[in-house]
Amino acid sequence: MPAFQGALMKITSKMLTISPYVSVAWKEISSLHTKMDDFSQPIALVITLKNLTQVEVPHLDSMALDEIFHAFARHNEQDKPEENKPPENPLQFSLPLKQITPGIPVHAATAHNPQQANFPILPPEVLEKVTQIAKIFGLEDTSLLPKAEPHCNCVHCQIVRSIHGDAPESPHAEEVISVEDLTFRGWDIKQTSDKLYVVANPLDANEQYTVFLGEPLGCTCGHKNCEHIKAVLST
Repeated sequence: MPAFQGALMKITSKMLTISPYVSVAWKEISSLHTKMDDFSQPIALVITLKNLTQVEVPHLDSMALDEIFHAFARHNEQDKPEENKPPENPLQFSLPLKQITPGIPVHAATAHNPQQANFPILPPEVLEKVTQIAKIFGLEDTSLLPKAEPHCNCVHCQIVRSIHGDAPESPHAEEVISVEDLTFRGWDIKQTSDKLYVVANPLDANEQYTVFLGEPLGCTCGHKNCEHIKAVLST
């Protein structure tokens, strides 16, 4: 154990001992830094523990300081936790098939592919076969499987829906709009007698006018060439 002006120091892979100042496990040390004098010379090693306690160790030479800092760095490198790896997709198993169906390799089922969003619906017998194989490989617990993306028919999403027991995503039926629906209806027009019409606002039952298409042409609104007369003429 080297001595530095009355301090005995021992360094191991797990402990730092500088008698009579400190004896502590590396894992309990939060940080190390040196305290400097007015001439930027180190006068003490300051050890900050994880419980926020600070210990000052004076009179250590540069060789001792280097040894302590290097040992602390080595411990932190060895004690660094492994990065958390994202969970693997349970569908990434080795199927005993070279392809799902002609032209569709097995690896197409292991990941969502937005470029296949409009892929044709796979035959029911193909989906049933792959679903059975997936269950043989221990995928009965569907909670472990990723969810299928909405409105996506890529091979992956189709197979995931099949394993989940969901209905296949069908193309949305286009709503048929008639020519009448496309025509803006500004007024309701009803003929009450020869050349006499009642023009009413469909949004306001109290707003209605009488239009006469005889001689003289006129409307109860009092205006010539009004929109009510034009509406009747357009019918």
